[in-house]
This record gives sequence, structure tokens and C-alpha cells, in this order.
Amino acid sequence: MNAWREALGRHWRQAAHWMVVGAAVAYLAWKVPGFIGDVTQSGQALDAMRWEWVAVAAVCSLGALAVYGELHRQLLLVGGARLAVRTVQGINTVENAVSSTIPVVGGAGALVYAIDQLRRRGVDAALASWSVLVAGLIDTLTLVALGALALGWAGRIGYGAAVVLAVLVVLVAVGGWALLTHPAVLRRGLHGLLTLGSRLPGFCPPCRDAWRQRTEQAVERLSTRIALLRPHGPRWALLIVLAVISWLLDYLALTATVAAVGSPVPWPVLAVGFLVVQGSIALQIFPGGAGLAETGLLGVLLASGIGAAPATVSVLTYRAISWLGLSLLGWAVYAVWIRTSAIRLHRHVPELSRT
Repeated sequence: MNAWREALGRHWRQAAHWMVVGAAVAYLAWKVPGFIGDVTQSGQALDAMRWEWVAVAAVCSLGALAVYGELHRQLLLVGGARLAVRTVQGINTVENAVSSTIPVVGGAGALVYAIDQLRRRGVDAALASWSVLVAGLIDTLTLVALGALALGWAGRIGYGAAVVLAVLVVLVAVGGWALLTHPAVLRRGLHGLLTLGSRLPGFCPPCRDAWRQRTEQAVERLSTRIALLRPHGPRWALLIVLAVISWLLDYLALTATVAAVGSPVPWPVLAVGFLVVQGSIALQIFPGGAGLAETGLLGVLLASGIGAAPATVSVLTYRAISWLGLSLLGWAVYAVWIRTSAIRLHRHVPELSRT
């Protein structure tokens, strides 16, 4: 009977995974005709495109995602987890697809997916969670600092103010890191998170009761583990460099799509447009910032003097590569892993279920 139940549960879970893939691919496929129609209506013939620049944009966009994956791998190395490069890159690619295509909860779902995949590969819960969250935090703070400098470069704010804002972001990051990794603060924060987590729906009753009863023990174990995860100076420098390179490659992908339509590249203006796109994505109103990102970037390009037709084609080409293309790649990896990875059924955590 137990074997029958496990087999049934395995089939249901695998079917659910395929339903997720189907829904995501269907959503992306639904967006593609709109992109093609907008390009056609723009009056810019595709045979006028400089396809070598489109290829450069694709390579830069894929490179940006790969560099972010390496940043994540370096954080795992801090905790002693030595996963294969292709494994971390695969997790990173799928995480990006989940975040970019699932409405509202895509960001949270991507984090949960990445943590779960790391745990399936033997990474302990504390390191898996820490590496995923810190990678995103480093990436975000780096963008904010670079964004301040970009606004100064574009003349939207004074150079002095831009430098001050960038330095302020760095100081806040350093101070926040020192505060959050302080043992007392860390324990209080983890206690609140675990208490809240035990009350969320979705956990089976035995696991929920176990977490609630043994919160103090879990807090002590996790805080002790996380307190050991402190990158040294050279490692911090490498992490920051990787984050900067990742954003620069993404920005270069945008500039390459402008060059592909034969327009002069307004570098400072495109930096502002790039920030508009990233802000639209961060809002998570629509998956991947759909609609908001294209409209905002198009407005910036039109204001810079680029014609409506080439501006439209440039925007749509950039989004087709950096959003649709990378999302499809991520779901393709996810689909492959469904077929090659065993579906792990839920098991109660032994150390939390003992009495």
C-alpha cells in the first residue's frame, strides 16, 4: 500500500511539474505574436537589422546570467559546498525563468526553488538559504550603487551627488551586514522568521508542530551555522566584481540592440533606460516587468531623439532576448531536469520530529 501511494504521489508531482512548464511556455508563446506584430507595424524591415549586433546582445545577455550564477557558486564555496558549475548555472537559469514568468509570487517562488534544489544536492538548509538571499542582496545593492553613478553620468543628478549616493549605499550595506550578522540580532531575526514560517499554510501538521515546539533549538543551530559564513576580503572583492560585470553585460546587451537598428548609441541615455527596465522588473506587477519595461524604455529612447521605428525594434529585440529568450532557456532546463531527476516526496525532518 505504501509503495502504491508513493508511486501515485510521484506521478502526481511529475504531472504538476509538467503543468507548470506548460503554463509558463504558453504564457511566453502568447507574448511572442505581440512582439512580432509590433515589429512589423513599426515599419522597420527585419532585413535591415544588423544581425551581428543582435548576436552580440544575445551573448551579453546570456553572459550576464552566467556571471550571476558564478557569483552564487562563489557564495556556496564560502560554506564549503562544492557543486559543479553546470549544476549551479542550471539552478540559476531556472530560478531566473520562474522569477520572470510567474505572476506576483514569481520572486518568492524562485527563491524557494533555488533553495530546494540546493538542498536536494546535499547543501545544508542554512547555507542554501544564505547563499540565495545574499546573492540577490549583493546584486541589488550593486545595481543601486551603479544606478546612482549612471544618473550622474546622464546628467540627471550632479556628479557629486551621484558619488555621495553610491558611497552611502556601500556604507549602508557594510553597516547592515555587520548588524545582521551580529549573533544577538541574527538569533532574534531567525526566531521571528521560524515562528512566522511555522504558522504559514502549506506545511504538514507534524512538521508545523515540530518547528513550533523546537524553534529555539533550530534558531541556535541556524544562527551558529550562518555566523560562520563570513567571506574574507578577497572573496568580497570577487563577489562585487562579479555583480558589476553581470550588470554591465546586461547593459551592453541593450546598447547592442540599439546598434543593431543602425542608430547612434546614446550611452548615458541608455543607462537611464536600463534602470527603468530593472525598476519595472523589480516591481513584480507583471512577470518580468512585461508592458511597463517596454513602455518605459521606449519613452526614454524616443526622448533621446531616436526615431519611433528603430526605437520600437530595439526595445522589442532587447526584451525578446533578455526576457523571453532567457526564460525559455530556463524552462527548457527545468523540463530536462523533470525527466532526469528523481521526484523526491515529502519526508518529515528527523531532528525536528523527535520528541
